[in-house]
Amino acid sequence: MRNLFFVLLTFAMLAGSTFLVGCGGGVSEEQIQQLNDLKAEVDALQSQVNAKLDEKSDLQKQVADKEAKVKEWQGIAEAVRKNCP
Repeated sequence: MRNLFFVLLTFAMLAGSTFLVGCGGGVSEEQIQQLNDLKAEVDALQSQVNAKLDEKSDLQKQVADKEAKVKEWQGIAEAVRKNCP
């Protein structure tokens, strides 16, 4: 009984693997071209994302610089208020 189970299991595995291998007809030239087009589009979009991230960093630096200037001017204004009666 046990041997019969292993024989049937082996047969099922071989039949299944043959079915899986036999179903692939290969990749057509059109599919390869579509894949290459998609890869190029992904690369272009990734470049745009990187450019926007750089722009975001620059804007964040500008905001931080302006906030520092505002604090500086607020400090000067506070000092002037303390010195003037």
